[in-house]
Amino acid sequence: MNERLRKWDEKFARGDEIHGFAPSAPLADAIRGVPPGRALDLACGAGRHALFLAERGWQVVAMDGSRVGIDRMLEEARRRRVEARIGARAVDLESESFALDADSFDLVCDFYFLHRPLFAQIRHAVRPGGLFVAAIHVEDEGVEAPHSFLLAPGELRALVEGWGWEIVHAREGSSSETGHRHATAEIVARRAR
Repeated sequence: MNERLRKWDEKFARGDEIHGFAPSAPLADAIRGVPPGRALDLACGAGRHALFLAERGWQVVAMDGSRVGIDRMLEEARRRRVEARIGARAVDLESESFALDADSFDLVCDFYFLHRPLFAQIRHAVRPGGLFVAAIHVEDEGVEAPHSFLLAPGELRALVEGWGWEIVHAREGSSSETGHRHATAEIVARRAR
């Protein structure tokens, strides 16, 4: 196991980064009125988005590099009686061998995880008419963090517009503007049918 994944295992073991199992706002708004289908929760962590979707009838594939995070999610899924709707995979999403099947999901979620090579896979994994929902941290004046973990301002929207998808919702701003702890870009986009 690499150092990055070991640190996440430690965080989830302590109970950090669980956020009360509450989903991020863009997800709830994105699926309102959408019939449940097959969803992918990339970098699911302890599963707050996977659990939310499963409780609303979605069949969810939840992937994360942290085995501890996956175990916490499955424990909570059993408690909520939605374990049959969640298929969990512990996988290094940054591995060169990681691949998603084309046209496999009605919804792909990516919350607070940035590995730029995944964007091409996300684009092809969403079925025609399906949704991509994301909230990812953005470079913020005065906040020190490695650029590889942060989007440039406007980067997420420009990327998805380049796919030719319909932008259903897009918002970007500082923590005071978005309600997040850090500057964040949110997007909900629909692939053409």
